[in-house]
Amino acid sequence: MKKSVSNKLHLKIIFLYSFCLLFFYGNSFSFTIEKPVYDDPIIDLDSSNFDPDFNLQEEIDLLSNIDDFIDLPEGATPWEVFAETGMDEYTFEDNKGLEWTGVRPKFTREIKILDSKKILVQGYMFPLDQNEKQKTFLLVPFPQTCPYFPHVSSNLIIEVHTKNPILYSYEAVNIEGELELVENDDLYNIFFRLNNAKLALK
Repeated sequence: MKKSVSNKLHLKIIFLYSFCLLFFYGNSFSFTIEKPVYDDPIIDLDSSNFDPDFNLQEEIDLLSNIDDFIDLPEGATPWEVFAETGMDEYTFEDNKGLEWTGVRPKFTREIKILDSKKILVQGYMFPLDQNEKQKTFLLVPFPQTCPYFPHVSSNLIIEVHTKNPILYSYEAVNIEGELELVENDDLYNIFFRLNNAKLALK
């Protein structure tokens, strides 16, 4: 009985977050199960474009706090390896004449070695729809604090595509999959994808 009530509560919370997300952005973008697709190429996941108070010092402070939230399992890739990826800022104009800023990755030698390799990473799920089970979601090194966007820069976000849907969890999860380095993703500013991913036991 408690499990049923807990599941219903989680569903309601996820649904509420997703409803707020869609209400906040209106028709700016939509999500699909296989891959998040935005109607306009103006939404990227680099939080510096959303939050005017975001700066490099805040990112450094975030990195220093990762160990407070991540209990890195043996053999897992530390988030610091992803965070060392540089970010080249660029601007572009959309079809409405509005100018936007995005970032492209400057991958380090250490992360390039892991390209197309199977890796293990621990992080927190950021859902992309209201379903209890997620097939495509974002993985970040900190618990979700806002339903609208992850509040971290692109080098601290992994887009996860699973073989089978994974039950959403508020706790840190261990995810195993094949790392894909994304050289150019002007729509979403995604640097990393984890393909054929699955939940790994702790």
